[in-house]
Amino acid sequence: MRAPAHAHAHALALLLIALAPRFADATATWCVHDSTQLRQALADAATSPEDDEIRIREGVYAGDDGAFAYTSRNTASLAISGGWYSDGSGDCAQMRADASRTVIDGAGVRQALHIYHMPPVGTARAASLSIANLSLRNGFGDPALFQRGGGLEVNSLSEAWTELHLDNLVVAGNDGYFAGGADLYTKNGSVRIAGSLFDANRASTTASAQLSISTSTNADTTQNIVITHSTFVRGRCAQLGGRGCGVRVGLVPDTHLDIRNSLFFDNAGSDLDVEGSLQIGGGSASADSSLIEHIGGSLPLDAQRPLEGDPRFVDAANGNFRLRDDSPFINLGLTPSPDYPLASTDLDGSLRMRFDAPDPGAYENQTWDFLFADGFER
Repeated sequence: MRAPAHAHAHALALLLIALAPRFADATATWCVHDSTQLRQALADAATSPEDDEIRIREGVYAGDDGAFAYTSRNTASLAISGGWYSDGSGDCAQMRADASRTVIDGAGVRQALHIYHMPPVGTARAASLSIANLSLRNGFGDPALFQRGGGLEVNSLSEAWTELHLDNLVVAGNDGYFAGGADLYTKNGSVRIAGSLFDANRASTTASAQLSISTSTNADTTQNIVITHSTFVRGRCAQLGGRGCGVRVGLVPDTHLDIRNSLFFDNAGSDLDVEGSLQIGGGSASADSSLIEHIGGSLPLDAQRPLEGDPRFVDAANGNFRLRDDSPFINLGLTPSPDYPLASTDLDGSLRMRFDAPDPGAYENQTWDFLFADGFER
């Protein structure tokens, strides 16, 4: 039984609140309709002294004239989100929580989205970089140019605390020199990946096809990397240096990786590599209520309530990674999450928690009915 329309409207309102960046009073906002406008908005935001928000209307955005890039020395925050549409109250007035409706496509020849954040030395102003409700597809990071992150590359070199948030994203079919799906680096800050799908990304000449996250530190502050309610599937790579084709996380001392309610499946070599620095050592890593079949790297993973076996996706061969009604993982997600508030919707924009506990992964099963579950074998 599907939830009534007013329930989905309420869920969307809560999602918008959850995704809203923590901006100061002064905010510059752009509403973009096509690739030219998106490229110009990124350029204008890069020189704007205010906190910036770019709202992308539903559609396909192809980088025919080059990558969509933001290169800035600003100390301000940036939020990029898709799914916007117009109603009677104005342009980009409403947002649908469905990442498939807004696509940034690299056409197999260029990176889909690149963000380079380098405030001046001595900057003390904290900032956030937020990317939400988008699909990043068919990006290409040229191995000849050592381009990481064919779908998404983010480099934050700020000395001040910087929060990097990736929410409700589809990152699929990208290739790169390293970390073909996404390559994320923050010098001093935190990283959150939530409610996202990474599928069939590649690193044809190296490793870590789906995602690489690295942090370093210049302050006595514990840094956190959170991966929650996300799905990483079908990563392929050359497995250079013994690394696998899933997710790679580099941790220096006083940093921690926390994985919750996530599914890592069918990634060549290893699903997850957790690594410390050879020179200064590493941090710590834990996982709860997650499926991680093969683990590599130099640091141990403290796994609580691990999930095992076949998740029974609806149609993995054709890219449908929703859980079937007979999946053994339904309702096995951890709740509440102490470190990250549970989003009210899944990657489809449907209610995230239909019963007493959520499903792990990017999608919540919307058809299974607990009233009849005891009478059937799951």
